Amino acid sequence: MNIASRGAWLALSPLLALLGACTVPDSSTSGASSTASSASTATGPKAAPPEFILLGELHDNPDHHRARAEQLRQLIAQEPRTVVVFEQFSRTRDAAVAQARVARPGDVDAVIDAAQFDRKNWRWPLHQPLFDAVLATGAEAHGGNIDRDQVRKIVREGDTAWPADLLALRDRTAWSATQQATLGKDIQDGHCGAMPESMLPGMVQAQRARDAAMAKAMLDAKQAGAKRVVLIAGNGHVRRDVAVPVYLQAAGVPAADIAAIAYLEPGSSVPSGGYDRVERAPEAKREDPCAVFKR
Repeated sequence: MNIASRGAWLALSPLLALLGACTVPDSSTSGASSTASSASTATGPKAAPPEFILLGELHDNPDHHRARAEQLRQLIAQEPRTVVVFEQFSRTRDAAVAQARVARPGDVDAVIDAAQFDRKNWRWPLHQPLFDAVLATGAEAHGGNIDRDQVRKIVREGDTAWPADLLALRDRTAWSATQQATLGKDIQDGHCGAMPESMLPGMVQAQRARDAAMAKAMLDAKQAGAKRVVLIAGNGHVRRDVAVPVYLQAAGVPAADIAAIAYLEPGSSVPSGGYDRVERAPEAKREDPCAVFKR
């Protein structure tokens, strides 16, 4: 989880083309944008648009947020019964967010407050274009994460601290030693190699719990009547091989009903088979993210 994977991924207008042909390319490790192959559908009937769309991000890149906000408007205009799930707040805040939207229509600050959105850590207003887009279209906004206290308990206590519904989803999900190692490396890279090895198993547990929570939020929204569900999350949560798509498929969602979109910067590496499409935006200005570990 280097600076590229620590953020997220998404697609801009090319996503609408992807909706008609969602297959997973064998991505290279770097370079230009990857494109989804449409060869399998070129001569046959056009595939139905995916019902689960995962749009990633580099959290501190404002171009990603502005571009995804426009993408959300297009997707919701195409399918008004779209629910948007956000990594940036807990799934326990859905009722409060819905009440705030009724009490103060169009008031993004009221929604953010009801969501208990962490303005400091998420560097508000970086994500405001996305919330503005949801409020303007009238789409439902749901939380996809788990509370921080719960995350800390999972790191310390493991299985006994998992919410029951997420543990049930995890237990029906195939998980290999390769996936475990991949996720562990991703987390270690995200901490600039400074994380004690003894902490890695607990951190992998916590990351898996968060991925399962986002998948469950998407599944619940679909079961409640959404025709399409869009996830707004960081890079590490969008990967097909170790993140949210793994849990969606374990719950019975066909791979073709999932579109995993990465949005990176020039030179960002791309794991092979991780995403259906990669788009790139200019690099954001930022300090050395590893500087804090060098003190």
